[in-house]
Amino acid sequence: MTFIRIILLNLFLFISLPVSALCSKGPDFVRTELDAWGVGLGLGTVNVSSLAIHPVGTPLGANIVTFANNPRYRGPESILWVCDIADKNNIFEIISTNGDDRNGGFFDLGAADGYPNYYSTLFSHVGLRLTHVNSGTVFTRQYQRIPMKNYGLSADGTKIFIRVKDFSPIRADLIRISSVSLFGKAPSDYCGKKYQITTGAYTCDQPNGYVSFCSPNSPATYCDSGDSAYDFNGWWKDNWMAINMGNATIPGANLVSRPTCVAKSVTPIVMFPTISITDLNNGQSAQSHFDVRVLCEGLSNSGTVQGMTALGLQVPYDSYLAAKQLNLVNASGGVSHLLPANYGQPGVAGGVGIRIANANSGVLRNFLGWYHCQSGTCLTGNNGGWYAVRDGATMVSSGGAHGISEYAVNFNAYLTRIAGQTVTAGKVDASAQVLVKVQ
Repeated sequence: MTFIRIILLNLFLFISLPVSALCSKGPDFVRTELDAWGVGLGLGTVNVSSLAIHPVGTPLGANIVTFANNPRYRGPESILWVCDIADKNNIFEIISTNGDDRNGGFFDLGAADGYPNYYSTLFSHVGLRLTHVNSGTVFTRQYQRIPMKNYGLSADGTKIFIRVKDFSPIRADLIRISSVSLFGKAPSDYCGKKYQITTGAYTCDQPNGYVSFCSPNSPATYCDSGDSAYDFNGWWKDNWMAINMGNATIPGANLVSRPTCVAKSVTPIVMFPTISITDLNNGQSAQSHFDVRVLCEGLSNSGTVQGMTALGLQVPYDSYLAAKQLNLVNASGGVSHLLPANYGQPGVAGGVGIRIANANSGVLRNFLGWYHCQSGTCLTGNNGGWYAVRDGATMVSSGGAHGISEYAVNFNAYLTRIAGQTVTAGKVDASAQVLVKVQ
């Protein structure tokens, strides 16, 4: 009899251990799963012009946001969840589109055009793809579980703090697609639009995607799995965070249809001559040249005010974050210097960056950063990195079958010392992308 009691006691202790490590809501927890409470994608003006200038697959806009951009949170250090240290390998982000809604993530319309995971939106012929930046995982209707590598620790090291800043940034990309979503074929259509809109503001606050926090065995952090179109039990647990194209606190997207320009080509590789640390410290720079070719419809307007078409060169997101650390990002979001990839890492030149100028005027230009729409406005103008698309351009050819002309915009690039920084020897390998967009 005594022998049996000992076995039962040991068994009880064994099965109770896994559930002793639990996650619970933190002191700064705020619900953001409801439609109007999500983080806005801040995509600004989305222009869809003729098929001649915007064929299927054409990029129409992109942005990267973090959950700290949501004003419902106090800031990036806000503690949303608290877990035992034993759970450090048992904490996850779960991502999915808003799969049950017709224009929130049910229809993968891009797949038929060869662009999978671009889901229908309220905008007709505009598909949205969401990407979990830290892992590179693309959102789908199927829930995907991604291990969390970032977290804070309590002073005694016994607790894990999951802060707003520990969740991955989210990238949004828009392209033109050939088809439209089908009314009545999705489980829900909360915005009640029988047809998608062809112009106007993104008035639907129904989310386009969700991120949730998950720790198995913790009742407060339900771990969804399966198809989000039909399974969404975690939504009722309040541990989801919504992502919205339309949002009242961050300017939502606005669809227009105006004649415009597009980037045709750019010099693929810009080579700089070798330059010494001494020369850089003495104010000298290494110089090179590149050009951008753009195609413009005959009625397009070149400028940086609303409704006109502008051109900018955008730095990669990692370069943008590094530039912010060096105070190279101005109040309008423009970036003065393009930094080498992996800036600060061994073998990479330090204290140097790349500046650009229009070769016609010689005036230095800002690069575009990220997150252009915030605090009630979308950032535009030269300070933000936008310049009239035909500023300093030379016409290469005019007219054509669709009345589209080609222009060349010539640039000078300078590898130069960053003021206040110490120059260190190393490799300089940097990239930027050309954006042409209706403001």
